[in-house]
Amino acid sequence: MIIPRARPPEKIDFSGYPSKNVVVAGATGLVGREIIRALEERPNAVFTALVRRLGTLGDVSGRVREVEFNYDDPEHFKKIGDDIPCDVLLCALGATLKKAGSLEASRMVDLEYPLRLFGRLCQLPNKPMVGVVSSVGAGRPRGFYLKAKSEMERRLMESGLPHLIARPSLILGDRTEKRPAELAAAIFLMPYRVIIEALAPQCRPLWLIAPIEASRVADAIVKICVDEPPIENSRILEGLALHHPIMG
Repeated sequence: MIIPRARPPEKIDFSGYPSKNVVVAGATGLVGREIIRALEERPNAVFTALVRRLGTLGDVSGRVREVEFNYDDPEHFKKIGDDIPCDVLLCALGATLKKAGSLEASRMVDLEYPLRLFGRLCQLPNKPMVGVVSSVGAGRPRGFYLKAKSEMERRLMESGLPHLIARPSLILGDRTEKRPAELAAAIFLMPYRVIIEALAPQCRPLWLIAPIEASRVADAIVKICVDEPPIENSRILEGLALHHPIMG
């Protein structure tokens, strides 16, 4: 299903913004590719994508630096901060159970790999800003997936790294893989979003489960983590604040 990408109509002048080195994990996924697109629009951003195979993002950005990265090799994490400058880490790692192949493999992508990234950043003298894509429901987790996301959030909060946690509901976008359950949910929830936009535009509880475009999630993360001054500790972005940051 093709979902229109949500972009602000006006162009932003980034000429006065400080240059930042941004590292993106999970750059080939739905939200990750939108993060790369958002960074492409920012001349002040120097950005590197950690990829399993080189040449996967050439259709998205002409400026992205791709680095072949093995999340199972501890030596590769040492590149971050040395061979790969890092002022900001944006983590959009994630995999469905079907794609991962097993619960253990899914847990590695959703929890263990992010934790290894956080651990490396904690070793650096200047602590980078971290932005992660989590999920609605991680605050009160039920089920394997949400418990992994919740544990990832908890460990990030305990790390002492300045961070932003985004908790989207159903993420909309043009996926390469077919997900019938998500397509059915999108068909059901899109009218729901139209209704609350019209009748309850500032009702925070209703916005928590509203579907959201991947591009909008990416824009919010990049704006807060790259454009704005560094967050001193932590911030959680969900529901109304994720859909409409000004209103939220």
